[in-house]
Amino acid sequence: MKKAIFIIFIVLIQFNYANDNIINEIDKAWDKMKNCINSGDFRSFKTYYHRDAVFVNGITKKSYPIRNAFDGWKQGFMDTKKGLIDADLDLKFSRRIFDSSTAHEVGIFHYYTIDKDDKRTDAYVYFESLWVKKHSRWVMMMENQISRTNKQEWDSI
Repeated sequence: MKKAIFIIFIVLIQFNYANDNIINEIDKAWDKMKNCINSGDFRSFKTYYHRDAVFVNGITKKSYPIRNAFDGWKQGFMDTKKGLIDADLDLKFSRRIFDSSTAHEVGIFHYYTIDKDDKRTDAYVYFESLWVKKHSRWVMMMENQISRTNKQEWDSI
């Protein structure tokens, strides 16, 4: 009986370690994306999305290939790289469902910029993301910016 309990205990520890490892891998991908945003590294930022990724804009009720979203985001990266603005991204998750090769996340992101006059622009957005692990690397397959929200909602998560 003691052996059976010990084996179950070991299996549970390994399962929890594997889950923590997957979350750590996805968190590292997010951290690298945030670093790209901070430095204005648009080229590297794009590599965290699958080439066939889909962008769902719940705010405008449209869906399109991620490369179309990149067209709208590029200027912000260029301005950051030139030092015209500082940009940053913070994330809070309300749900993360995953296995060893797929992940679905729901939460709020807080994207903000600060220009040379110290004018700060904040955006809080409910989002969901869908990830796959390809060749030992996590890439986003879908980003859905569901709707705008506010700091109070951000603080409540």
